[in-house]
Amino acid sequence: MKEAIILAGGEGWRLKPATWVPKPLLKINKKTLIDHQIDWLRSHDFENIIVASNRTDLTKEHVTYSPEENSLGTGGATKKAFEQVKGKVAYVMNVDDLVFYDPNELFDYAGKGAGILLANPQIPFGKVTLTNGIDVIRFQHRQTLDFYVSTGHYVFKKSAVEQIFPNEGDFELSAMQRLADKKMLQGYTYHGMWFTLNTMKDLMDIRRFFKE
Repeated sequence: MKEAIILAGGEGWRLKPATWVPKPLLKINKKTLIDHQIDWLRSHDFENIIVASNRTDLTKEHVTYSPEENSLGTGGATKKAFEQVKGKVAYVMNVDDLVFYDPNELFDYAGKGAGILLANPQIPFGKVTLTNGIDVIRFQHRQTLDFYVSTGHYVFKKSAVEQIFPNEGDFELSAMQRLADKKMLQGYTYHGMWFTLNTMKDLMDIRRFFKE
């Protein structure tokens, strides 16, 4: 049985005051964001889906809920949610990161203990190349950078989470480096579309994408 954890905590402050709707409940394609992510996982045969959140309005039918009385951060939330993982490994993802691939590719890739989905970031500005300090010789819109960043999608073995993840705090701050130091973290490069929802502009771009 394939299992997944959706990290759906946080307050989405960067979307306020444009909207006060909690980020997981934002509508993107006649569905809420959380429903879209659940359906995406189910379409790829993930059965036990665990929603980790400090909100009480995200309980879903046929979905396991991992509640947080207080915000535990991504690390604490993941560690607590893993208590409800029945097997030895689980896919872990941020609710606000949308990718378009088969998550089984990463799920089957994390043999050493952990896997991370990587993408080349794209800057939202036009890159300008000058000559003589003033003459523009090239303008490149939305230039893709030549290094990798995390897309917010991971696979972790339960044993690695139990040993390395904090009870409170974000796993990005220290646990990921510890996994790397122990040679337990493998990167899987992704070259498809990737949306991360942080601002109203991001939300409008995502809605436009699905509408089209």
